[in-house]
Amino acid sequence: MSIAKNARASEVMSKAKQGHYVSMGKFANFGSVPEDSIYYSTMLAQKADQKRLERLAQSAIRKVRA
Repeated sequence: MSIAKNARASEVMSKAKQGHYVSMGKFANFGSVPEDSIYYSTMLAQKADQKRLERLAQSAIRKVRA
C-alpha cells in the first residue's frame, strides 16, 4: 500500500510541476481583475468620498464668490 501511495503522490507532483492541473482549477483566474480584491469596495467608497468632498469644496467656493 505504501508503495502505491508513494507512486501516486509522485505522479501527482510531477503533473503539478508540468502544469497539468492549472487550467482545471475552479479559481484559476481569481485575482486577475480588481473586483476580486476584498478591498475593492473600500477603494470605491474612498473614491466616492473624495468626489463628494471635492463637490462640497467647490460649492463652498461658489458661495463665497457670490
